[in-house]
Amino acid sequence: MRVLGRTRVLIVASLSLFVVAGCELRSTPALITVYNPSLRVSFPLPQGWTSDAARLQAGFHMQTFTGRSVDVPERAGIRVQILAGPMPSGTVDAVAERFKGELSVEGEQPYQLEGQEGKFWSFVSDDGEESSRLMLTGVDDTLYGLYVHGEARTLEAYDGAVTRMYDEFSVERPKFFDAYEAPGGDIIIRHPRSWERTHTAVEGGQSLFVGFRSTPLAVEAEGATVHATLEVTVNKAEPGTTVESFYAARTELLGDTYRLVRHEVLEEVGAVSTLYSVETQLASYLERTVYFVQSDKTYIYKFNARNQVYYAIEPWIDDIVASFFGVETEGDDGDAS
Repeated sequence: MRVLGRTRVLIVASLSLFVVAGCELRSTPALITVYNPSLRVSFPLPQGWTSDAARLQAGFHMQTFTGRSVDVPERAGIRVQILAGPMPSGTVDAVAERFKGELSVEGEQPYQLEGQEGKFWSFVSDDGEESSRLMLTGVDDTLYGLYVHGEARTLEAYDGAVTRMYDEFSVERPKFFDAYEAPGGDIIIRHPRSWERTHTAVEGGQSLFVGFRSTPLAVEAEGATVHATLEVTVNKAEPGTTVESFYAARTELLGDTYRLVRHEVLEEVGAVSTLYSVETQLASYLERTVYFVQSDKTYIYKFNARNQVYYAIEPWIDDIVASFFGVETEGDDGDAS
């Protein structure tokens, strides 16, 4: 059952849409949100960077992203590494020494991640040509890290983007999601903090419609950003409505542009989940819909995303779906796998 499990997807080919569209270095590059399903983290990254394959080493999941030098565009000038794994037996200071290398400590300060206090360091070489930044924070027995290293001039050019990487680095597990509480307090919708609530319509006691929109997840060739959306619709149910009858009635309303890709019965929570491929004149995308009936209400949770974007973040969507039902997904005990 997909909602309760972890989809083991390493963002390799799927990330190509995220980080290789566009080649020239920009002084103010567009930032897109990168999601890693192995680490279950997200953070903003300049569009146009490349990525290596996510890997597992010594119990740590990690992945590296690379940007070009501002002085010699043909070479790498900055690298960003994200990592998550078991907390070490020693202190985070000892772990930081491995990243420090031959550089000198330029600064050290506290860092907050999901309510837990970690540390942030900045390092610099004696000649001032190399620079790096490092964050290490323990959350639920998992050590998370964000390491940025490269030419000092290139790091300086990307200073705004690097600052946002650290400010917006998030652990994407349901327990750390934000919660929207509808008027009356009987409906709570959990969602990633970076997914902004865009609209709300409430008809007292009868219906609720809430929409959310992700941060940019890709950039098209012409520069337009690509997002995922979540729409939640709640209505008062007719007596005797079951999830099966509700689902059947709703599918009759779908047009010819909908092609069923996957149908699942989520038995543990009593819901139905579908994935449709939808073709329009402007674009093709995937629509994931979860149907649910509880007490006197019907619920529809609908996700929309471009095909490649959807498959890249599908484990994230699985976690969001699980959060609707208060279900713990595999890994919520502190395992980053």
